[in-house]
Amino acid sequence: MFFQPTLSPRPLGPLLREVRQDLCLSLGEASQLARISEQEIELIEEGGSLNPDIARIHAVTYARALGLDPMAIRDSLPPMPELAPKNCQYLANFAHPLKPPFEWGLELLAPLAPLGRAVVYIVLITTLLSTWGLMRQLSRVRSIPWITSNTSPSSFSNR
Repeated sequence: MFFQPTLSPRPLGPLLREVRQDLCLSLGEASQLARISEQEIELIEEGGSLNPDIARIHAVTYARALGLDPMAIRDSLPPMPELAPKNCQYLANFAHPLKPPFEWGLELLAPLAPLGRAVVYIVLITTLLSTWGLMRQLSRVRSIPWITSNTSPSSFSNR
């Protein structure tokens, strides 16, 4: 009971071909149903080599289009692609980050860094106060000459 003989998985290509033929689908109809090209479906059914990065996803897509449960055929599916090649070292420079070319310039500017927030506050306060002052001045104007209904120059009083 503990040792069950492992059954070798059935080849995926002939299984998918049988299911397609049982459903009376041509290659063209199956490709439209699965949204995969006919050449790729032929390669899947013949067990040919697809791009290893997409072979598994195309096999699962084709199996689902034919109504098969991908979990039932998971042992027959192509192997999962490698996410990163084993000889690739993406994080090799992580321990030694690049240093900026002008370190002395950053050291000189370091004391000025806290002033950045103060400058932003000063600009905001200045903008708000100047807007408030401008609105206050405009509210004192009783008539704006270029908006009055009578546009003749004689209608303006001498001040």
